[in-house]
Amino acid sequence: MQRGVQAVYEASDAGLTVLAPNTELAAAVFDAVDRRHVATGHGVWPTPHIRDFGSWLKDKYAERQLADSSLPRVLSDIEERELWRAVILDTESAGDFLEPAGAARSAARARHALSEYGIAVRKLVDYATEESTALLNWNRRFGERCQDLHCIAPDQLLEHIRIDARCVVWLESPLWRPVARRWLEHQGAAMLLPADMAAPATCHRLQAASPEAELAAIADWARRNLRCNVEFRAWICIPDLNLRRAEILDAFDAALAPQRFWPAARDSAPPYALAGGTPLSHGAPVRAALTMLSASLSRISFEHFSALLRMPELQPSSADAGAAAMLDLELRTRGPSEATLSDWLRLAEHLVHEARSGPVVSIERLRVFQRTMEGVRGHHPLSRWVSIWVDAFESGPWSERNRWSSTEFQSAERFRELVASLATGDHLFGERSAESAGRLLQRAARDTPFQVQTGVPPIWVSGQIMDPWLTYDGLWIAGCSEERWPPTLDPIALLPVRLQREYGVVSASADLQRRLAEDLQHRWRVRARSSVFSCADRDDGTASALSPLLRTLPPTSLAVAAASPHWRALAQRAPVLERLMDEEGPAFASQERTRGVATLRAQSQCAFRGFATRLRGEALDRPTPGFNPRERGEMLHRALEQIWSALGTWRELTAIASAQRDELIHAGVASAIDKQCERRDPGERWRRRENPRLSLLLNQWLDTEILREPFEVEGLESGAQSAYHGGLEFKVRIDRIDRLVDGGRVLIDYKTGRVAADWRGDRPDNPQLPIYALLRPDALVAVAYGKVNASECAFITETERRGLFKPKGRPTLLEGMPDFSALVALWSQRIEKIAGEFAAGRAEVAPTVRACATCRLQPLCRIPSALDEREISDD
Repeated sequence: MQRGVQAVYEASDAGLTVLAPNTELAAAVFDAVDRRHVATGHGVWPTPHIRDFGSWLKDKYAERQLADSSLPRVLSDIEERELWRAVILDTESAGDFLEPAGAARSAARARHALSEYGIAVRKLVDYATEESTALLNWNRRFGERCQDLHCIAPDQLLEHIRIDARCVVWLESPLWRPVARRWLEHQGAAMLLPADMAAPATCHRLQAASPEAELAAIADWARRNLRCNVEFRAWICIPDLNLRRAEILDAFDAALAPQRFWPAARDSAPPYALAGGTPLSHGAPVRAALTMLSASLSRISFEHFSALLRMPELQPSSADAGAAAMLDLELRTRGPSEATLSDWLRLAEHLVHEARSGPVVSIERLRVFQRTMEGVRGHHPLSRWVSIWVDAFESGPWSERNRWSSTEFQSAERFRELVASLATGDHLFGERSAESAGRLLQRAARDTPFQVQTGVPPIWVSGQIMDPWLTYDGLWIAGCSEERWPPTLDPIALLPVRLQREYGVVSASADLQRRLAEDLQHRWRVRARSSVFSCADRDDGTASALSPLLRTLPPTSLAVAAASPHWRALAQRAPVLERLMDEEGPAFASQERTRGVATLRAQSQCAFRGFATRLRGEALDRPTPGFNPRERGEMLHRALEQIWSALGTWRELTAIASAQRDELIHAGVASAIDKQCERRDPGERWRRRENPRLSLLLNQWLDTEILREPFEVEGLESGAQSAYHGGLEFKVRIDRIDRLVDGGRVLIDYKTGRVAADWRGDRPDNPQLPIYALLRPDALVAVAYGKVNASECAFITETERRGLFKPKGRPTLLEGMPDFSALVALWSQRIEKIAGEFAAGRAEVAPTVRACATCRLQPLCRIPSALDEREISDD
């Protein structure tokens, strides 16, 4: 009996088909044969016939169908999953499952186990447990469905296949299930044995301080061996690969492909690969296609549409991406929180037309996609939906496919194959609506694994505990702690455990698991020149011990690499740079424009924050359900402007009848809401809710105004006026100016949120009222915030007069100034200083105690985080 790659090599040259128990082993052997041809100096050679057993069976059955079209059709993987899902959902107990799809997977796995281990279905009757009874019922219904559809499941193929044993050989492996092994032996096919290392192998053990340190040690071991020997090849087994894929990728990239962390890194193939792949839906072209498909089928949020609008797959150039981003900014202030894709596109096209800007390519492509999807209504066979999907994808998310990388191209091609396979299942899937067909496609893409085809690189990382069959320079088996090696019991759900042990299901028997572990350890020791078995302490710091099966191995002499994130390791190796505190920006230029009071408010709170206003460093708006706080404030201002335009004086307010006042308030509220909805309309439901809320609030506010001294309104929401400070112009708008009986003036600014006297001190949190006072200082006796909110309506004031705003109202301390005019002079000095610093480009990071709580510039200024409000109040 021949062994190893040489035997496969000769079998392949003879035109024989070589069968492997799974796709991973088949790919590794295929690659080994190709490398053998290259090493031999061959320029051309026949494609090796090395197949995994399951795919080969389907192909052999397809050959039979070509000769006999009456044979039942084999269910595809997707069809089998969907059929099991339908079986589970059609049962009376479907409502008892939190996840019917999980029950369907368990039932399918149990049925496969019955077939793979040769367990007679009638054996389940003898146990009569709740689980076995449910499985019997589901299995019967599944078989009936298959019979009605004239289909067979893949686990029935062995009953229909006969082969010429002279044309087939198979690789000896513990992975073969008993029925498949017996079938191959009965057919008389020859078995190829794996080769052992000619020289004695060395084996070591390693104990890592943490799972991260274990990964770092493995990656560093692979890196050092590749440096010493460019021909080095290793097989690495990490049993929990699928659960830690992202973490493992980072660890191996840090050691073997650090260039992948560079901002402008190319899509180059690293010297390692992870087996198993990821869900097909994670591929960029597939994710883009499914995202757009989902958006076309239901109402979507602003965040969802914003992502579609700025999707890189829809932008031919950076200029087009910029145009989409500018449109996104406008939509944030004009769009609803949720709408259909058609409504979003209609609004976006209106804004583009209103701005008279050039076309936004992503909107045009989204519109073409939407029209393609809307071209067909009602229920149709899946093959009809497939043709629509392909047209929509070509015109939308795949319109820039010329820029795809190799990985993206492969994922898109695999997705095309998946979509095409769905078109053959009309008889099984029936006619479906666009929503139902779309959900089926999304499930299929999520449940289909995708592995990039780059050949087998020098370092192969597997998640399967198996015999690698081939010989390697190095072998590393991770996770060999006493809790996980031998593997813990994992009996197949729904099948009685005693029945599984009777038929030799390894995962259901501790004894079989131990014997399999000992067998694999022997195989691993002879598959490589050097083997390492490792385990790691737990994440919580609890110590973990190596499995008793491995404790006799000598400890490795390898130095355990530090488990540091790649960016931290690079930072530690970087040279020490000279620190330079640059707190002066360029002086304010003549072509720049300030942003009114907001500019001086930001500069007063923190000079860096003020400088950031010149850079447009501001938080982006986000449409919310209903009216947002800013819009509610604007509506309150408009309503009060209309109300006081009609009343004019305090005496009119006190004299107006209750019914007339209510009518006046309702008219002002209705006008304010209509005006706001011209810009952004959240919908009828929110308009109806806002009207009584705002009316009640204004009634409370007018009751507060009645308690004041008599006055008349001299100015209301006057147009923007120019204030000059520090040599710069600031546009300001005063909400209201009242004239008292004695000629004194009061400036009022409405506030709808939490309000405090925040204009005091050398660096006031909000210098708004002092700026207003400096603009209109004549006969000024008071400035005030009008606090208009549901919790309390009141005036927050600065005045030297008693009882000005309510009976027995006390004068304020005027910050120690003798009178109000002196206070205004003090304000002038402060504002000039703040404005002068802003004009000079002063930009040091020196926030006031409350500033960080409302700032979102921490990523730029490097202050760790915004202060907690409770900490602010304590300070």
